[in-house]
Amino acid sequence: MKSMPKVTLNQLRERAERVEQRRREYRERAVAGTLVRHETWRLDYLSRPYLLGAPDERVAERFRNVFVNAMELSPKGQLTPVPMTRTDEYMQVFTHLLEDYSDRAAGGPPNEVVAAARAPLFRYFENGESSGVKMFEGYVAPSTPIIVKYGKRQFLEPMLATGDLRLANAGLYNDVAHSDAVRDDETSRTFFIPTWRERLDGRTGMDFQGHRIEFENDDIVLPLVFQDYFLFSLCEHIHYRMPTDFDADAAIVIRDPTRFKQRLISTFLGRLPDWEPLEGPVIYYDPYRDYSKFTVPEMAKHFGYGYQREVRVAFRPSVRPRTPLEPLFLSIGPMTDYADLVTI
Repeated sequence: MKSMPKVTLNQLRERAERVEQRRREYRERAVAGTLVRHETWRLDYLSRPYLLGAPDERVAERFRNVFVNAMELSPKGQLTPVPMTRTDEYMQVFTHLLEDYSDRAAGGPPNEVVAAARAPLFRYFENGESSGVKMFEGYVAPSTPIIVKYGKRQFLEPMLATGDLRLANAGLYNDVAHSDAVRDDETSRTFFIPTWRERLDGRTGMDFQGHRIEFENDDIVLPLVFQDYFLFSLCEHIHYRMPTDFDADAAIVIRDPTRFKQRLISTFLGRLPDWEPLEGPVIYYDPYRDYSKFTVPEMAKHFGYGYQREVRVAFRPSVRPRTPLEPLFLSIGPMTDYADLVTI
């Protein structure tokens, strides 16, 4: 793997001086009460410039992650910004990125970074009208809570009729054959700890929880690795990007999520009674800012996948399995009285 060019000490020193100058300027205006919202977000970042010492490629990857999450596909097939009445998290982080990029060589996000961030959004229109819009055209979703499983019709039809489903082990998702929207390392969660202050002080390592960590000229990359488990992924509502992301030509809209989860959990525990069931919405964490946002790693994912709004049912072993996990096939019974099949 090609290593990322690191930030030199001279670059750090120059950036830190400019950041501190702008922080003072914004702070003076904040005291005077003249800051608008995006400037408040800029001051937040300047007060804790967590990306100051990060390599360019890591910042570029973060830009791509934030960009795809700040947009959504409407029922009319239009790309629109995520309403800030729902969440302003990604707009805040996007503003932080713009502030950080102002101190990098290009003075802003490089053209190639912007192009790479936009590229995934074009996929929704490769064949004209978005497949997600086609799939749900004419379907009236219930006003009550639902969960949705996207996939291939050849698999979802028997799932609806008999409840036959495949429960994948998490390690299976880390496969290069999967699309970017599907592929993820589901058995580790990585955090980044800024070290620019320590590096400016001439330090190249620190003690952390009894261990010596050498970081030299990079931030600390801290992986949290845990054992394999089973999971079944769904979405918490109809989202028009998902059919394209998952190469799906069908979806099952589950009108009674509680009933479905109970059936899945009871059937699984009938096979493997010593395993612990977990269920609920996935918690999306920012690897540079959310060090304590979740306590159950099996129910957390990198915030780059946040737009998928995943709900999952997972099962983790109480003891380490003796053999590597493989997909498990279950039958939870017919779903036709509490779910609908929608196809393109």
